[in-house]
Amino acid sequence: MPVLFRIRVLAVCGTRLWCAGTGPVTAGTSRALHDELTERCAGMSVVGLDMRELRLPTQAFLPSAPWPDGPDTIHLLAPDLLRSRTADDQRVQWHADLHTAWQAWSALTP
Repeated sequence: MPVLFRIRVLAVCGTRLWCAGTGPVTAGTSRALHDELTERCAGMSVVGLDMRELRLPTQAFLPSAPWPDGPDTIHLLAPDLLRSRTADDQRVQWHADLHTAWQAWSALTP
């Protein structure tokens, strides 16, 4: 079965990468999303993820957080269903709006 979500790389600056995800993500495809993000973010120290356009199941949480392995800092814009997944991951910085997330990602120091 093909995966229906899409990951787009929107900006790269040195070891910083900004990307956005769109489409439906279910418990069955969350691992594929994680693997795709980890592959795209390989070698990056700071990653910005705009996941506001992901469509998640309304009654169920994903079995694990889909953000990538590897980067030192992840600036995250995501649906509320994913917000609770940030508590245990010290790399994740939650942002409520795109402007704040972009400024943090663009900063000279992570």
